[in-house]
Amino acid sequence: MSILLASAARVARRSPAVQQQVRGIHFENVVGKTMPFSTKSKPATALKVFAFACTGFGLPFVAAAHHM
Repeated sequence: MSILLASAARVARRSPAVQQQVRGIHFENVVGKTMPFSTKSKPATALKVFAFACTGFGLPFVAAAHHM
């Protein structure tokens, strides 16, 4: 049985109470509350986003250089 088929079978076996609980989750989608950090200061937000992007983009190059 493939992993995808097994996953679909697991989802199909869920009880209606569990499915209702999953659907009942609500997140506030307002400006400034959608990020996991404060967005009040534009320079600080820009620095955090830049650091995140540089880490995600640069990590494969660092790993490749380490393995050489």
